[in-house]
Amino acid sequence: MGNKGIALLLGLAALIGGIVFYLSPKGSSESLKFCTWSNYYPESILEDFTKKTGIRVELSYVSSNEELFAKLKAGATGYDLIQPSDYMVRQMTKLSMLKPLEHSQLPNLSHLDEYYLNLSYDRGLKYSVPFNWGTTGIAINTEKVTVPGEGVSWKMLFESPDPKHTSLLDDMREVFAAVMLWKGNSINSTSLPVLEAARNDIARIKDNILMFSSEPKPLLLKGEITIAHIYSCDGIQAQIDNPKIRYFIPKEGGVVWTDNFAIPVSSRKEKEAHAFINYFLEPENALKIATQNHLAIPNRTARARLPAEQLNNPNFYPSAEVLVRMKFLEDLGDTLLTINRMWTELKT
Repeated sequence: MGNKGIALLLGLAALIGGIVFYLSPKGSSESLKFCTWSNYYPESILEDFTKKTGIRVELSYVSSNEELFAKLKAGATGYDLIQPSDYMVRQMTKLSMLKPLEHSQLPNLSHLDEYYLNLSYDRGLKYSVPFNWGTTGIAINTEKVTVPGEGVSWKMLFESPDPKHTSLLDDMREVFAAVMLWKGNSINSTSLPVLEAARNDIARIKDNILMFSSEPKPLLLKGEITIAHIYSCDGIQAQIDNPKIRYFIPKEGGVVWTDNFAIPVSSRKEKEAHAFINYFLEPENALKIATQNHLAIPNRTARARLPAEQLNNPNFYPSAEVLVRMKFLEDLGDTLLTINRMWTELKT
């Protein structure tokens, strides 16, 4: 979940289905087509991977799990490796869209924290490997908006003090989850009255806010947005670039997520995909990703070597008291169709 690059490129991505670029020594015959989120893989890190393995990497980006799912369901067969979030791994597994992983080709799994080996969406990591994790919250430009003394609530989004400079994520599950948290409901509720109430709240505010965007970070830094529904990785990066922007986990709690490596059934480069996963499980490489892109990682060996200012930052690694209020999005079965219909109506 993250910044897809420059706004112009994002617009093009929406039109052509992703941003693709190549990192490869000339003459390399091997190619790994990887569909991921933005702002996770600096070019220098991918260039190092190519130099060490001879495997060319072609990156394309998606802006939501639902976009990735739709591409695969529509018959997109060009991806060798993908990066779905937790609940989408569960959904894709149920629909036999992922290949089982060969753990014998992933010796660096030994560096993962034990907690991440048996998460409910893929116990035993049969189909996925966690790459990073984070939370979803709110970024506020404190130079332009006063932070409430009683703490930041999801109310900051839905009764924004600056609605014309407020954005919501362009992600139906995250937006519905935020509304339901605001109203004291479960983010995984399948109650039709609860969902209809959430839809009505979104409908009420959608024309007052500036936009739905899964890429609010550049606009935050430009000052065009002052309050943003945002993934922690982007919120923290924005805060580092401009300390007047601060990332908050709302007091009601929020969504906790993992982004994972997975191999789609259409992959023609399983060996190369496993090599890529194993490479970024190597502590040195995981550490580079974590420090350069300010990501929270499940790699315990690499995490032990993090700078103290990152390791002790509660936005990267929230306290147990905060984490108890965070929940994973679950697969909602047929209720997902209802939410999708509501979202389509809201966005039309």
